[in-house]
Amino acid sequence: MQEGQQIELEIAKVVYRGSGLARLDGMVVFVPGCAPGERIRAEVVRIRKNYAEARLIEVLEASADRTEGCCRLESGVAVPGCVYDHVAYAAEVAIKREQLLEMVRRLPGCSGVVDEDPFASPLPLNYRNKITLHAQRPRGSEAEHSGSAPWLGYFGDDNRTVVDLPQCPLARGPINETLTRFRASEAFRNLKHGESITFRWTSADGVKSWIGEAPSGLMLSEHSPAGALKVPAGAFYQVNPEVGYALARQVAQWFSEGNDGSGDVLDLYCGVGVFGLSCAAGGGVRNLLGVESVASAIEAAEANATALGLASNFQCLTVEKAAQRRFGGIDGSSAMAIVDPPRTGLDIKVAKALVRLGTPRICYVSCDPATLCRDLQVLLAGGYRVSKLRLFDMFPRTAHFETAVELTRS
Repeated sequence: MQEGQQIELEIAKVVYRGSGLARLDGMVVFVPGCAPGERIRAEVVRIRKNYAEARLIEVLEASADRTEGCCRLESGVAVPGCVYDHVAYAAEVAIKREQLLEMVRRLPGCSGVVDEDPFASPLPLNYRNKITLHAQRPRGSEAEHSGSAPWLGYFGDDNRTVVDLPQCPLARGPINETLTRFRASEAFRNLKHGESITFRWTSADGVKSWIGEAPSGLMLSEHSPAGALKVPAGAFYQVNPEVGYALARQVAQWFSEGNDGSGDVLDLYCGVGVFGLSCAAGGGVRNLLGVESVASAIEAAEANATALGLASNFQCLTVEKAAQRRFGGIDGSSAMAIVDPPRTGLDIKVAKALVRLGTPRICYVSCDPATLCRDLQVLLAGGYRVSKLRLFDMFPRTAHFETAVELTRS
């Protein structure tokens, strides 16, 4: 095998991040844009020590799940990040489920783990309530000078070049309508190279937009199992409202199922309080301690708790600092810890602090199965076992998904 060579392959499966996996002469070959079971012709573009990368040229025998690309520009270029736009949505969810199970079942003691049915997004397209687009004026292009239309869109595969995007097939309809109007405005033509514009939608507030940082005083209203929540415009909130609601409802349900009516909740990376407050709204929460490092989010969480009439203690500090302080002295013997870290996962010190705290249950909400499995190894070694597992497809057509895991103290 050599670079530039054309080869025929049979795709065995699609791995995490969205590439098809095939084997040729003992070498693993990754090819984007494929579906399981397909026979394809591809061109080798890069050879590594243990694997090769190839570019799809032709589908010789197509999967029954293959469809016309649904995230394409008029030129035929795929919208950056939409790695599953060529397969039926049900097949995409099945592929992601297989990826998750394969990764979790490799962990010690998890070979027999059984998951709950995935929660598929009610909207495979037009689901995002927030998009951020980047302006670019490349040298030598018509867009180079202010007053002409810049390129405005997402960064492409090279993470440097913007793919100009008149519409985003993943964004809510009202966001795309607002984007169309913006692209016809003088403000669009005056965007500077490197500036970004964010469009944010809620059913209560409609579309808000801003260039650069979000306005500090802008508050939006989101729906949750606890009730209406106020969210600072720049704060984190799930981008798929329907799936985000279902995820919070699932966490609250798992808490309720294992609670005798007097449990504590430790909500780490709590944001504006959606998980902890959803548990508290169902009753049976003795103490709710939420930890978040973003001050505006903590202020919103406190205001949300007051508006909902729910007792709570939200603290503005890093989770790492909270771990050093033994999580505020919360009673670990009757608590459920909820962790919803960023894509980088838990700091090893936090994971070990949770083991020492010894709560009967931990609910881990993850947006990256790789860091999830890394952290699960620490928790499993500390005496926990995976008791519940469910995939939530928060990001249809992309490689990403959300996972909820309940761990029970052995």
